[in-house]
Amino acid sequence: MAADAAGLVVETSHLTKIYQDRQIALNDLTLGIEPGAVLGLLGPNGAGKTTFLRLVLGLHSPTAGWCQVFGRRMHPNAADVRRRIGYIPTNPQFPRGMSPIEYLDYMGRLFGMTRETRKPKLAKLIRAVDLLPQSGQPISNFTPGMTARLAVAASLINDPDLLIWDEPTHGLDVEARRGMLELIKTLAAEKTMILSSHNLSDVDEVCNHAAVLNKGHLIFHGTLQDLKGKIRKNHYELDLEGDQKSIAKSVQQVKGMKEVISAGLRHRRLELKLTDDVSNTGVLAMVFQTLFDNKVTLVTVRSIGMQTETAYLDLVGKEEQRGFARLYQPQAEAA
Repeated sequence: MAADAAGLVVETSHLTKIYQDRQIALNDLTLGIEPGAVLGLLGPNGAGKTTFLRLVLGLHSPTAGWCQVFGRRMHPNAADVRRRIGYIPTNPQFPRGMSPIEYLDYMGRLFGMTRETRKPKLAKLIRAVDLLPQSGQPISNFTPGMTARLAVAASLINDPDLLIWDEPTHGLDVEARRGMLELIKTLAAEKTMILSSHNLSDVDEVCNHAAVLNKGHLIFHGTLQDLKGKIRKNHYELDLEGDQKSIAKSVQQVKGMKEVISAGLRHRRLELKLTDDVSNTGVLAMVFQTLFDNKVTLVTVRSIGMQTETAYLDLVGKEEQRGFARLYQPQAEAA
């Protein structure tokens, strides 16, 4: 698992890409990806995810800033560095007349592998992605799941140190998706990976780091635990037991606390949102005391913010609000 002298597999500095002098696809992005990281690349459609991946691959040249992979600058002529990267685009396409054996053999020859090296390698990969029964069949007859597994094998033919997979579970049924996630977990033990995905439950299961893009801006980069822990950390659900009137009275008293943004009751489940700048332990202690005083039993308490999907949606929502405020701030000041 090689990296550059600074210990980073991927490093960007003020990376910017503008198309046709008017569309800012990526704006001033700076981050580093360490060896062994499995980075979930998240963001709404049009956020800049695919542009970022193409810049890391050196398929596009940046408008400003730079990207290094294994300590080398990436650009369209950096073929020697790309040889150390395994890439799967969204909806990968293959020559329909070829079989998996023929295609993987062709890819091996492109990488300059000798016949003695290619043959055992492609046989091992075909077995690893469970395509042995279909190894001689035309790719044109493949299901989406089989095509996805072939794409995985093709991305591994050169034994890369870095894997960049764009929406690897896109279009897969439940069984194929499960197989893909298990394969990612296996590869994550020895590879550095960047996975772009719209499926946040996939990211939650296989990634240990996350980068969130919104309208070309990097709005979060860190561990997945940081993302889940810092966003909506003061959002809780409490399951209650007791007399309905006592529960209702408790909720009304909790609503009156200045540190509580909202307190909603549904089927004896209290959803509690606290202000971001308070000590959650202090406020929860007051809530628990209120329940105790009204003879209401607390059955369970859990933080909603521990879900990656909740954290992601909250983060993007807050960034949208800040962008809206920035847009109208000059007008507000002028008024």
